[in-house]
Amino acid sequence: MSNALILIIFFAIMLSTLFLGTPVSFSLGFAGVLGVILWVGSARLSQIGVITYTQGTHMNQLILPMFIMMSEFLSNGGVAENIFTVLNKSVGKLKGGLAIATTIACTIFAALCGSSPATAASIGKISIQEMTKRGYSPEFAVGTVAAGGTLGIMIPPSLTFCIYAAITENSIVQLFMAGVVPGLMLSALIILSIVVRVRLNPGLINYAPEGGGSAGRAMDAAGAKEVVEAIQAAAREGSGAATTTANGGEAASGKGKEPTFLTILPALALIFIVLGSMYFGFATPVEAAGYGVVGAFLIIVFQRKLTLKMFSQTITSAAKTGAMMIFLIICGTFMTFVVSYLGIPQEISATIANSGLNRYVVLLLMYALWFILGALMDPTSMVLLTIPFLYRTLMMLEFNPLWVGVALVLGSQIAMITPPVGMNLFVLKANTGLPMNTVIKGAVPYVLILLFGLALITVFPGIATWLPSRMF
Repeated sequence: MSNALILIIFFAIMLSTLFLGTPVSFSLGFAGVLGVILWVGSARLSQIGVITYTQGTHMNQLILPMFIMMSEFLSNGGVAENIFTVLNKSVGKLKGGLAIATTIACTIFAALCGSSPATAASIGKISIQEMTKRGYSPEFAVGTVAAGGTLGIMIPPSLTFCIYAAITENSIVQLFMAGVVPGLMLSALIILSIVVRVRLNPGLINYAPEGGGSAGRAMDAAGAKEVVEAIQAAAREGSGAATTTANGGEAASGKGKEPTFLTILPALALIFIVLGSMYFGFATPVEAAGYGVVGAFLIIVFQRKLTLKMFSQTITSAAKTGAMMIFLIICGTFMTFVVSYLGIPQEISATIANSGLNRYVVLLLMYALWFILGALMDPTSMVLLTIPFLYRTLMMLEFNPLWVGVALVLGSQIAMITPPVGMNLFVLKANTGLPMNTVIKGAVPYVLILLFGLALITVFPGIATWLPSRMF
């Protein structure tokens, strides 16, 4: 049987099992086991044990659960809401200031979280209510949170970068650093688009004093609550992390003192400690993740927001999500072993090399594949489904592996809010009751902004590779 036919069968098995609702890890593992039995030889099934032991006992596997635990402590402790509240005081009075504050808050919390839906849920819990209360149109409010939330998988520590590094055996630290400048650039582009749009179309914000707003354009309180619940549901499905809890909500409800810059200063310092320690070589990724967990725990303790229930839920959620991620890596690695043993990536590379296609034409085709798959599944699943087949080809075409990781993550960002099949669009429509054209109208401008960012990174790959090249 030819490798081309085997490749088609592999994808048919994986996609059919995914559409049946099978977890991605099971789908990859099932396809890998079936591939070994049919084409490699059942004696090679013992490789599952070798891969499981190697990956399960590798020190780097502590990175995912620890970064998840750090984000759990901070999100459950109301840190995201505090960040938004402080930024709202600073820029909220500007024209479109609430949307700008939301984007900046998403940018900051992304450096503490690592998950796109979790970032959107944590910031959106308060920002959507504030924007709609002040008369922001529903599509503009929801679109801003959705776009800002996508920064969670670009700005380190990114869980998607961790998965990509595990599959391709690239440096996690260098991938983290590669995402910093593109993430900040995308944040700046979103903010610039907000400034331009509200000036060209003041009806997007219908600016009014707090507590007022246009009744014709603002959603009622129930509608705002449904939007928040939609984003929180996306967070639970997309990252497995519990981004909100009852006690966390109470902690952030504002019963105590109004948060100030000093309130969020420890969280900002934690970002520099975690990323700076890796950049300057003071700590390995595992050690930096440990600093993050300890720092997040101390922040919640000193702000008197830690409860026994929160602690228990945080530990449990981090353990569950971390175990799920590690199982994904094990199954993805076994899948990579099978396709590599059969020579499928090598044959794909040879076919493309002999076709005479320009490498950027090949890249555009891969962008299209990433957009389509990314609209149907979460970023981690897309990485595990495509990279085992395509990574060797991209390396053969002499693309920088760090840049490929950044482009892949940005493609995932775009796909998550791309109409008509973007996953987040259906979630928002189903849970808010808004017409699909309203949800799409909120997302389309930001899709165009992210596409422009992808074009910039494609034309100027140094945007992604400059900072890693300056590491100590």
